[in-house]
Amino acid sequence: MYTAYDRYRNPLETGCRVMQNGSRLVGTIAAIHADKLKREDVRKAKCVQLNGVSEYFSPDELMRLGRA
Repeated sequence: MYTAYDRYRNPLETGCRVMQNGSRLVGTIAAIHADKLKREDVRKAKCVQLNGVSEYFSPDELMRLGRA
């Protein structure tokens, strides 16, 4: 599996606190579903799942805030 990076090239991993760019949605990453993606597709694909949120996000629209 390839590492997903946020919009500022900080590595994302399960348990990181992130904020979605443009909204004030803050959450903790529950999973990153990038197993079947090519390395160059991971950043743009909607593959990041947040705890308690039903939709998926692309790593490019997230900002890492730190560990939960």
